Amino acid sequence: MTATQPRELSTLNSSRKLLEALNFAALRHRTQRRKGKAGAPYVNHLIEVAHILASHGLEDEHLLCAAVLHDIIEDTLTTPDDLLQRFGRRVTAIVLEVSDDENPQVWRRKLAQIENAPDMSTDAQNLRVADKISNLRGILTSPPEHWSLQRKLAYYAWAAKVVEACDRAEPSMLRTFAAIHASGSVTLEMMREPQTPS
Repeated sequence: MTATQPRELSTLNSSRKLLEALNFAALRHRTQRRKGKAGAPYVNHLIEVAHILASHGLEDEHLLCAAVLHDIIEDTLTTPDDLLQRFGRRVTAIVLEVSDDENPQVWRRKLAQIENAPDMSTDAQNLRVADKISNLRGILTSPPEHWSLQRKLAYYAWAAKVVEACDRAEPSMLRTFAAIHASGSVTLEMMREPQTPS
């Protein structure tokens, strides 16, 4: 066995685990689509979030698995025990950290994301930021139907507060979020109807 073989074996095992997580997510989310006009399969968002993390140097197997599984508890019948048995304690813990509680009031869930962010693990903060980057892009490229301009701007403002509280997230990813938020805010502001002079 050469010196490179253990590393290659480790990489292969990591790839298999990530593919297993992606396959599991694709099956559990198979009937779901994004809210945008394009109606993209929901799994596209999960892949994008994992790609955002990896493209910023965050290639840890557990984090990437959690990325493709991050909405599975909120949006499917999957339980924490299901994840624990298939993907282990660390992946499950990250997913649980970024899963909203079951409070029926949307504003309370949104407030909780801001309040809880500083106490989240670094992995969970990174996942939260990557998720918000994906969502901001989606609002511009394929916005949810029936969302008013005001609602889009409100989401941008709320996402910025959540990310601001993720103070231990990867700096390069925070810079990416800031750039996308700034350019997207300008684009949305330009959509405002011009005021008619009185």
